[in-house]
Parts: sequence; C-alpha cells; structure tokens
Amino acid sequence: MDEIGPGTLKCVVGHSPSRPLRSLIAEVLGPRVSEQDIRHLSDDALLAYSDASAADLRDWIAAQLGPGESVLVMEFERWSAFGPAADRRWLLRRGH
Repeated sequence: MDEIGPGTLKCVVGHSPSRPLRSLIAEVLGPRVSEQDIRHLSDDALLAYSDASAADLRDWIAAQLGPGESVLVMEFERWSAFGPAADRRWLLRRGH
C-alpha cells in the first residue's frame, strides 16, 4: 500500500494547438510530485495529489509552455467519476 502524505487533489489540464502536453506536464511535475500521486486522464489532462498550491503547479508548468499553449489547474474537494481513467480507489485514498 502506498504512503499518502499531506496534500489536496488537483486536476491539471493543458492545451496546445500543436502537440499533446501530457509528457511535458508529467516531466515538470515529476521531481515535485510523487509518481504514485499522479494519474493520467488524457493526452492533456491529469490528476495530481500534492501539498503544493494550484498556483505553484500552474507556474511550474507555465514556465515550460510555448506560444499559444495554456494550463489550467483546479483544486477541488468533490468529484464524480465514471470509467477506468478515474481510479475511484486511488481518489478515495486521497481523502475524497
């Protein structure tokens, strides 16, 4: 069983007119957020459980974006999910 430290759940969504941002976002968060606390949802979206603020995550990622690319980071306490991409057990273990 993985050890879960302090933090809150964030949804990170990137947008680029020319490339998927999943790898870039994961690379930026990698040194700052444990791999076990990241779940990929699509080519441009992931969930991250971290004690860093939503603004911190945004700033770390934004520093690596090119012209016309965007990132949105949402911190939330309520969720509803369907399908295998949103792992309910993983979410529930992180306080939701």
